Amino acid sequence: MRALTAAVIAAATLLAAPTAMAAAPPTPPGNLHAVSISDTDIVLAWSPSSGDDSINYAVFFDTNPTPFLTSATTRLDVELNRALGMIPGSTHTFQVRAENASGERSFSNKLTVAFAPGDNTPPTAPSHLRVVSNTAAGVELAWDASSDESAFDYHIAGTPCSPLVVPGTVTHTLVPSIAADPVCGLLPGFTDTFSLWARDEFDNDSAFSNSVTVTPVG
Repeated sequence: MRALTAAVIAAATLLAAPTAMAAAPPTPPGNLHAVSISDTDIVLAWSPSSGDDSINYAVFFDTNPTPFLTSATTRLDVELNRALGMIPGSTHTFQVRAENASGERSFSNKLTVAFAPGDNTPPTAPSHLRVVSNTAAGVELAWDASSDESAFDYHIAGTPCSPLVVPGTVTHTLVPSIAADPVCGLLPGFTDTFSLWARDEFDNDSAFSNSVTVTPVG
């Protein structure tokens, strides 16, 4: 009888014990808007959510299921990204998701905004790539210049630390020997093939130049 009474008391105690309440979803992030817009950046900002737990934010764009992750900040600089279709003049729709530590979520308003117009035309291809000198210091290359409405750099493929990047204002460079640069230098007696292309500040790539093959001297 005593055992039965103890069991009844234990069951009543369990029923009377308070149950843990699940965390409420965070309030929706508010007033998603563009702080500034240029041909290479859209700076987004929004009002913070509130809730019982710490809150992280993720920014979704268009129909892409993979968000930009922005941790606990309420601001994001969306930069030019041709792989994602974010180019000058392109229009995109953004939405912010707030999520607490319990996995509860809420969403902001949607915002549709466009990058400012800019350069979407690749530079012309550099041409007449040639070897100017081949000495113990390295191999000096020269080429005929590219042209573009925007600033650009040249990217030289075939170097040990490829690509070697040089400013668009020059049309020659020395690819150093291993004696001059133990990390990225050329090994004497081993054949190397070089080519180059131009990339402007809007990530437009030109076609490749011709290629040249040379065996560095020791």
